[in-house]
Amino acid sequence: MAPGIPVIEGSTHGHDVIPVKAALEYFEKRGLPDYSSIYNEIKAAASPYLYSGSTKDVGANRVVFGEAVNLVLDGLSKEEAANKVMVIDSKLSDIKMISEYLYTTDD
Repeated sequence: MAPGIPVIEGSTHGHDVIPVKAALEYFEKRGLPDYSSIYNEIKAAASPYLYSGSTKDVGANRVVFGEAVNLVLDGLSKEEAANKVMVIDSKLSDIKMISEYLYTTDD
């Protein structure tokens, strides 16, 4: 993820705001003008809103999805699930539980 962008390349941080330092290194590497005076002046604004997201009590959507899929898979044998279900991992760590369910053998 985020190929060629220093600091965040290969991490999931490409889904978020790129840190100014990483962005400036990226611009410099690509031979773009020095934008540091602009970016270094940007200050975060306070938000009066309370954002409530996932917690230990309220799971993240990816986790809830993974658990729901596993409930469906529990009704299938491992062989049947492996034959009928294709897992495409897009590097969302919570989807990992599904592929582990399908491809982990009981020894």
